Amino acid sequence: MLPLCLVAEVSISKDMPSVAEITGQVSRYNEQTGTFEPAQVGEKIDKPNLYFTGAESELIVSYPAKIVARFGENTRAVVSPEEDGRYEVDLQLGTVSALLDPTRDKEKEPAFAIRGSGGVTEATGTFYAVTEYKGQTYTAVKKGTVKKKTVPPAKPDFAAYLKKAKSKTNDGKSSK
Repeated sequence: MLPLCLVAEVSISKDMPSVAEITGQVSRYNEQTGTFEPAQVGEKIDKPNLYFTGAESELIVSYPAKIVARFGENTRAVVSPEEDGRYEVDLQLGTVSALLDPTRDKEKEPAFAIRGSGGVTEATGTFYAVTEYKGQTYTAVKKGTVKKKTVPPAKPDFAAYLKKAKSKTNDGKSSK
C-alpha cells in the first residue's frame, strides 16, 4: 500500500509523469531502436511508453497532479503524459494500484484512469487497483469511489460478411 505522504514526496516533475522508484527489473520499450532498455529513476514520460516489470519487481510513477501509480510484478502497461485533461494508463497485463490525494483540486487537476480490456476505471480521490488477467479486468477499491465504464468487446460484422459472400456466389451461375 502506498502511504498518503508518498504522493507529495515523489512528485518529481510539475508538468509530466516521471519514474519515481524501481525495484527489480523494469524495462521500457524504445520504439526508435526496437529494443527493451532498463527504465531509469527520474526519467520523464513525455510520450507514451510501454513498461514491463519482471518477477518480484515494481515500478512507481509519480504524476504532477498528486497521483502515484504502482505497477506490480509481471505487469505490462503503456504510460502516457497528460492528454485532454487526463492521465491514462493502458494496462495490458498485471496490476496497477493508484493513489490519488483526496485533497487535490478535482476541478483543476487532470483526471486519472486505467484502461483494461474490459473498460476504463477512473478515480476521483481514492486508492484503488486494476488487474488485467487472461482478458478480464478486475477492479478493487480500498478507499473512496471510482467510475467504471465497461466497453464491450468488438464483434465481427457477420451480416456484412454474409452479404459480401452471397454477392460473389449468387450471380445466377452455378459455382461448379
